[in-house]
Order: sequence, then structure tokens, then C-alpha cells
Amino acid sequence: MKNKFFIAFLSVFFLFGLTACSNDKAKDTASSSSSSSTSSSSAKSLSSKASSTSKNSLSRARSTKGNSADFALMIKTAQSQIPALKAQLNGENDTFKDIAIDEGEDSTIIYTYAFSQPQNINLDNEALKQVLIPEVEPLLNRAKAIAPDVKVLVKYDNPDGSNLATISVTQADIEAAKATTQE
Repeated sequence: MKNKFFIAFLSVFFLFGLTACSNDKAKDTASSSSSSSTSSSSAKSLSSKASSTSKNSLSRARSTKGNSADFALMIKTAQSQIPALKAQLNGENDTFKDIAIDEGEDSTIIYTYAFSQPQNINLDNEALKQVLIPEVEPLLNRAKAIAPDVKVLVKYDNPDGSNLATISVTQADIEAAKATTQE
């Protein structure tokens, strides 16, 4: 019973983390669109040409992990939201000592949650994965525009760095879960 509660607890924290990151990106995009609509037409055409040139350059470039520069930029944008994410998830409880969002190889987004206090619990990775799949699906659907084969890796660690659970969610996992629920 304690294990099921803990899995639900971790899933809720992960959901809030994804929501915090994705909402801020949407606000940034909306404010960027709003401010560009008030600029003069000559500035728009100049900005448009520069933007298209830089987008083409970013698409061809590769990060140190072998991903596109656009993917690396997406990770950096998510990383900028970590302080807000920590504040939202920790609140007064100080549950997590550290939260990290990193770029992994082969278009992998890595979320690492390090607890403030050691957790003496054995997690069922497969049960936790089934809970995380619907939470990760919107993120993967949005990220597919940048990296069609994007994956999410969620790691839960003790303060000493020992791993409690590592869950990988791919598009194939999402499709399999959908097929299971349709049967």
C-alpha cells in the first residue's frame, strides 16, 4: 500500500513539473507574438528574414549529444524553469534536494528528481511507468515537432545519488498503453 501511495505521489509531482514548464513556454510564445505584432512592417520583414536564417542554421547544427540544436534549445528553455518548478513542487515540504532537466543522447529528455531525505522504499518501475505514460504523453506530442523520436527518462534518486527508479517512456510505450486500454 505504501508503495502505491508513493508511486501516485511521484506521479503528481512529475505532472506538476511538466505543467509548470509547458505553461511558461506557452506564455513566452504568446507574449513574443504579441510584441512582434506591434512592431513596424520594415522591422517585421527584417526580423522574419533573420529568424528564418537562424532557424535554418539551428536545424542543421548538432548539439554535443548528437541532437539537433533546436532540441538542445528546448532543453535549455526547460532548464530555465527549474527554479519555479522547485518552488512549486517543494512548497514548504522541501521534498526534493535537486531537480534537473538534461539532454540525453538520441533525443532523450532526462528528468532527475533527487529527494532531500533518503527514501527506504522499493519502487515498482513498471507500475510507475503506467502512471507516468498519460502524464508524459502531452510533452512527447509537443516535442515531436522538434525531434520525431523523442523519449523521456525520469529518474528518482536518494540524496546520496543512489537510484530509486528510472523510467523510460517512448512513443511506442504510449501507443502500447493506448492499445491496451482500447481492448
